[in-house]
Amino acid sequence: MKRGSLTNIIVYAIVGIVLTIIGVLVFRALVPEPPLPEVEQARAAIARARDLQSEIYSPKLFREAKNNYDSAMAVWRSENDRFILARDYERVIQFAEIAQKKAEDASRNTISRSKSLKSNLESEITRLNHEMATFEKIFLSMPLPQDVKKKHARGKLLIKEAGIDFKKERYVDGNVKITEANEYISGTYNLARKNLEEYFKHYDNWQDWADETITESKRSGSYAILVEKIPAQLHLYQGGKKKYTFEAEFGSNWLGDKKSRGDMATPEGKYTVTKKLSGGSTKYHKALLINYPNKIDVQEFNERIRNGQLPADASIGDLIEIHGEGGKGGNWTQGCVALKNSDMDMLFKYVSKGTPVTIIGSTLTLEEFFSSRENSDHGRAE
Repeated sequence: MKRGSLTNIIVYAIVGIVLTIIGVLVFRALVPEPPLPEVEQARAAIARARDLQSEIYSPKLFREAKNNYDSAMAVWRSENDRFILARDYERVIQFAEIAQKKAEDASRNTISRSKSLKSNLESEITRLNHEMATFEKIFLSMPLPQDVKKKHARGKLLIKEAGIDFKKERYVDGNVKITEANEYISGTYNLARKNLEEYFKHYDNWQDWADETITESKRSGSYAILVEKIPAQLHLYQGGKKKYTFEAEFGSNWLGDKKSRGDMATPEGKYTVTKKLSGGSTKYHKALLINYPNKIDVQEFNERIRNGQLPADASIGDLIEIHGEGGKGGNWTQGCVALKNSDMDMLFKYVSKGTPVTIIGSTLTLEEFFSSRENSDHGRAE
């Protein structure tokens, strides 16, 4: 082979290789780059939002992020079915970038909302537990319809469940439950408070009766009994000074004055002890019979009959006592005042026939009662 021919072949080969390389480079330059970085960033952002529970806390943003990511993947698959040089990933990138932004927004919103929901749940649980601690004892003792007390019980259960959700960081579920609990607890307590506000309209009369009783005890130096229903206590005074305080229990329908026989209410007014009963003369360990009904009770009873507030065949009732067998933790008598037997023994020792007995709603205003803490030293010498 001639030397010139060999040179030509080599030149052609080199040119061919160069052209091939150039062709490959041009082809690669013309082939669209798959949007792997954008799609991966979107996927990672969605994964982080999911880990933060954005599906719960930011459902709309998370759903939008997921929908845009799914659209990006669908367009990508569609473009891959086309001839390689005709592919266009611009829409894939757009969807992926929107998905990433929505996912990041969802994460930020989730973190903020989670903190807010946590704070709200914690404060509401604390508030409702405090409200129950302040009011539940009096509420449970009040003569209210059963459906009201069932709603209260349902509210208490929801507060406990919300507390469990708080510990497990289920703040959305907890807030749903605490909102429902608030409706039950606040609703039942508001009803009870309205009843109490109506009851406390008699406060001025109660205060007058209590002042008169204590003043007379001070003037005569004698004993006197003052019973108040809120808080449920019996006080024994001597010479105008409080000597003992005992926990007391009343008729099951205690909120208000006694109106007729069988209404299970404990009367309110100024009375005296008419008999001291012990041994076989009473079934209640010991008892002090009082002069209910007195003249005022009879007048009010007759007035209620005339006004149609009571049926014509109603009777006024009698045999109201301060007696033993108390300490049952609730109001259960048919209208009497019950004490623990040991407290009854103490009271029985000091009281005699003719001792004044005044029964009132409370010596405290309703506001004072709610803001005060009950004295835990019941029955201790003053």
